[in-house]
Amino acid sequence: MSTDEGSEAEADAESDDSERPLSEVGVGDGREKHITVVTASGKEFDHGEVYVRHSETEYLVCDDPDFPPADTTRYRKTDLNRVEISQHHSNCFITTASAGEGPTLDSLRGFRTDVMAPTRAGSALLRVYEAISPPIAATLDRHPEATATRLVRRLVDRCGSLADQRNVASRDLERAGLSVALIGLYVLGVAVAAFGHAYLRGRELLS
Repeated sequence: MSTDEGSEAEADAESDDSERPLSEVGVGDGREKHITVVTASGKEFDHGEVYVRHSETEYLVCDDPDFPPADTTRYRKTDLNRVEISQHHSNCFITTASAGEGPTLDSLRGFRTDVMAPTRAGSALLRVYEAISPPIAATLDRHPEATATRLVRRLVDRCGSLADQRNVASRDLERAGLSVALIGLYVLGVAVAAFGHAYLRGRELLS
């Protein structure tokens, strides 16, 4: 993959992450994706079996999970008209930023795929989550010990526990009750993360 592919959408300014390795910029779940990018001028770039990271200002795309700069395509979000990423069930950006990879993330992925994605309401909620979560997750990732990040981490852990309980529940009524509770905590966690992002980002801009 060449950086020339996305030259029209490449970031041309230094960001707060300029001193960090690209493999640590923004957030990503470490899984291969298929991403289609359409620039504001209508040019379309298609990348299959690649790794994707999101920062507040750009998408990083590379077929190497270490994101070497010479092989990484950088798309500035303000230069894009549309972005489509497959395997949307893996885009647990806030969960990854606050709790990292592990059993909790796997449990929540399963719940999203098996329970939320097949329903109209659940699918709509996931689309909203995927649209707003990258910048929120990027902020939490920069402040792992902030009160908001710790609170989101506790909510994520609780969601993972409820998902595990639901998986082993034998009665339909119990499974339904756990699903409702989990979705409620899911929404609460996103709201807390969003408020935390607004506060932390405002503090960054003022400093």
